[in-house]
Amino acid sequence: MNRRRGYTIIEVVMVLVLIAIMSALALPKISFLRYTQDASGRSVQRSLIAAQQVSISKNTNVLFVVDYAASRMRIVQDTNANGAADAAETWSSQRLPEGSKFSIPGTTVDGATAYYATGPGISTTASGPTITFYPNGSASGDAFLYVGVASGRTDALRAIEFAGSTGRTRLWRYLSGAWRRDSL
Repeated sequence: MNRRRGYTIIEVVMVLVLIAIMSALALPKISFLRYTQDASGRSVQRSLIAAQQVSISKNTNVLFVVDYAASRMRIVQDTNANGAADAAETWSSQRLPEGSKFSIPGTTVDGATAYYATGPGISTTASGPTITFYPNGSASGDAFLYVGVASGRTDALRAIEFAGSTGRTRLWRYLSGAWRRDSL
């Protein structure tokens, strides 16, 4: 008697059922919120770098304004160097990714009074917390910007550290009750 090689339909179905069960158990362990909030933090980092590049290329002061009410960042070419966004000045804005917003954390990375943005490089203007970039590429000083979600989940908090003298940015995550610097 000749036997065919291969699998029966029952064996194939059993393997597929086992794969489905294993996937169902593993899927809740994956935090998609972590990835979306990391993307929001990276978006803020890219906008800071863009503001610095505009200040150098246009040889003018540039204001990076945190518009926390609208969940967006504004880059304003401060051509008259008065530290304010005037109607005649060129500006662009970028919204945070869907579901993200600027947040006030319970505790800050730098130990400052909790606000949307903290640090010596932040000036408070009528438009919102502002970092000023100068034509030589430097900025008004160091700062931290905070991004979260509307639900207020603390594991979704991200801090973007900005070094005013070098323009270097770093991402921080709030995990298990403490701020931890991103390893990337």
